[in-house]
Amino acid sequence: MASARIKLRDRMPENDIKYGGYLSYRHLRIIGWVCLVIAQIGVVLNLEAKLAPDAAQAVEIWNMVIAIFAGLPVPLFLIANLSIVLQKRGDFKSLFIKFGGMALGMYFLANFLVFHFGFRSMHAINQAITWADTAELFGMMLPLFGKTGYTMNIFIDLLLVVLMFYFTNYVPRAKVFEGKRIILFRLLILLPIAYEVLGVIVKYNIGMVEWSIWSPIFFLLPSKPPVIMGAFVVIVLGLKLSEFFYLRRPGKTPEMFERHITTNAHGFKISIFIAIVCFVAAIIDVLLVFGMTILAAAELTSLYPTATSDELGALLLARLDVFSAIGFGESVGLILVVPLILLFSYTKKHKNPKIDLLIPAVGIAFIGIVLVEGTFQVITLNLPTAIAKLKEAMNQWLGMEETPPASALRIATNFLTNIRL
Repeated sequence: MASARIKLRDRMPENDIKYGGYLSYRHLRIIGWVCLVIAQIGVVLNLEAKLAPDAAQAVEIWNMVIAIFAGLPVPLFLIANLSIVLQKRGDFKSLFIKFGGMALGMYFLANFLVFHFGFRSMHAINQAITWADTAELFGMMLPLFGKTGYTMNIFIDLLLVVLMFYFTNYVPRAKVFEGKRIILFRLLILLPIAYEVLGVIVKYNIGMVEWSIWSPIFFLLPSKPPVIMGAFVVIVLGLKLSEFFYLRRPGKTPEMFERHITTNAHGFKISIFIAIVCFVAAIIDVLLVFGMTILAAAELTSLYPTATSDELGALLLARLDVFSAIGFGESVGLILVVPLILLFSYTKKHKNPKIDLLIPAVGIAFIGIVLVEGTFQVITLNLPTAIAKLKEAMNQWLGMEETPPASALRIATNFLTNIRL
């Protein structure tokens, strides 16, 4: 009975609670990749709707279902990554090798696919096409696919989470950071946060100001919406504060804390904390969109008192496009992640870590199959319409001799703009 009265914060491996969660980081990764594969079906369905207008209504219904899955991969991957970082908090070298290598590898793979297949096919049509033209064209095409266009960028987000933990937990040996000057090192967490903010600004300008960026720059942008970004900053800082307050208690030492964080009790506390943050973040996202919509509607009504309801509705939708371009309204799916988090524990480990390398490889392979095979089937079933639209786009493209390069590239994206998700 004595052990039953021990608080969660005082548990050690010798008097730990039995409950260790049912889901591990690996389970969250698998669920995330399954959701990501399902989300790609939305790309194929939207292509079907544009080539076969009769299917548009059915596609819209299916897209509402698929949209639920599309918002889940990013938080699931980030929480799974968080688990690995917590398990290896003293081994940042291996973390940087792993997640830095994955981010770098996917970055070069994405650019290789764009230039190898994109440049070769475009150059075969018109030999005047250069590598720079290809980079600019794909830099404009990829954002047209919404969340799907940022699929390869998820590894940038995972690396940024590692950096946040590194700057809040690592103790550097450099003399410049000794003693109280360690705060200078801790403040470097502002670097990955600034990177995230810069990414939001760039994505906003791509969506609303029609910035033209090269695909190599596009593949460096983080994929998570601003509310999810804020939620994970809160989680990282919250975990650091929990260590700070633990060590402030009488008799507690860093060695005791290192033993405590290996317990199921601490894992259970962390799961509850992350679940609360995700739930609150989802509610904040809904309230922000609702509040901004009400304010925008009131402002437009006062600015255009004689406008009809249809005209005001069109203006309001244009304002909402601004919020969507920034990423507001895309974090509601965090509510669906909460039950999974409550069943999850970062302390749950697996004996064969090599399987972790196989999961993303299988996921990427399935994404490729869905996109390539799905697109092929849709175009084959609607071949006359597809050929007509492609001929129209290519005729405009091939008439680029008297057109400025940037404008010519925008003309070439007309077909893809018509299937914007």
